[in-house]
Amino acid sequence: MSRARATAAERALLRRTSRRLGLQTGALVLVCLLVVAVTAVLVVARGYAEEDERRLESAVATAEHAENVDPGVWVAIESARGLETTPGLPDGLPNLDLMAEAARTGQELRRQVSVPAGTYETLTGVRPGRVVQAVLDPSERREGLALLVVALTVAGAMGVLLATVGGWWFARRAVRPTAEALAMQRRFVADAGHELRTPLTLLSTRAQLLRRRVTQAPGDQAGAIGRDVDGLLADTAALTEILDDLLVAADPRSVDPVAMDLAAVVREVVESARPAAEERGVRLRSEGETTVSAMATPAAVRRAVTALVDNAVDHADGEVRVTVHPGRVDARVVVEDDGPGFAGDGADLFERFASRRGPEEAPAGRRHYGLGLALVAEIAAQHGGDVTAAGREDGGHGARLTLTLPGAAPRRR
Repeated sequence: MSRARATAAERALLRRTSRRLGLQTGALVLVCLLVVAVTAVLVVARGYAEEDERRLESAVATAEHAENVDPGVWVAIESARGLETTPGLPDGLPNLDLMAEAARTGQELRRQVSVPAGTYETLTGVRPGRVVQAVLDPSERREGLALLVVALTVAGAMGVLLATVGGWWFARRAVRPTAEALAMQRRFVADAGHELRTPLTLLSTRAQLLRRRVTQAPGDQAGAIGRDVDGLLADTAALTEILDDLLVAADPRSVDPVAMDLAAVVREVVESARPAAEERGVRLRSEGETTVSAMATPAAVRRAVTALVDNAVDHADGEVRVTVHPGRVDARVVVEDDGPGFAGDGADLFERFASRRGPEEAPAGRRHYGLGLALVAEIAAQHGGDVTAAGREDGGHGARLTLTLPGAAPRRR
């Protein structure tokens, strides 16, 4: 069997999905790298600050002569011998005011002191017979942090780029089977629709020939038989429209919804389904507004309403009511029956093959595959609407299914 090929629209959707997943992967990696980078910079900066503090405290505690200090640290010692400073102490240091304050209060003073050469960390303390001020230049630490930030930025940018490209590539490979499955489904629908068009055409032709012969029958018989034949022709035409809609759905070219009279389509469906309902002893009624506009495809809406009505008739004990309601921005079709209803919230009713009845429970041995309501959900989603299931508003036995479609905006004059 030949491999199903995706259409141009499906390939475009595949590309958009792959790009979206790739960008999402890159964004996720970016967030993770930002968290790691910020944490690393904060930890390193905290370590530098603690190390600088220890060096300053060590210099103040142990300095007896200005020359005996660690590299990168300067000290100034004021004692009975006068003021001693480490060679190379930046201009403007030591800060004599801080040393005088420390001598007066006896407390250690930690300050940042700004001079023309830069900003320095200082610790001024009093020791027996002397006042010591230790000075440290933090510029090396700042340069180290700056290099770390640059390194993390470059590595992060490369990581995000690789993650985005890799996510796009993996997403494309992961989504491709789905696109091929959709292409196979579309081809199956197209093949099935095409194969069914021929017998439908023959059925319509035979019905038309029968209609012509009926007109030649006696008048008292021709009227009743003619109405039944007209119904047969109408059902055949509706079925043909459904197949055309299936073929349109399988066509890669999109068809935009049009403004349609939802109430008129509902009345046609009800009239078509009434004979089958009467055979089962079910009264089928259509209520609500006579004209309700919606933006949809008439054939697709007819399929959806037919499935809802068929489902209600199958479950009803004696009555099914179909009501059309207009809204501000939408239009609703409500189908109520007086059957046993359903257990739970009914969310699984719109899943494929979710029928809760076996063949022995179906009327006249008709088997239920659980596809009707699933197709209703798909049609509603394609048109930007939805379908919901709930109990009857009056609290009686039965179910209430509501199909919501976008309303048609009034035409401007």
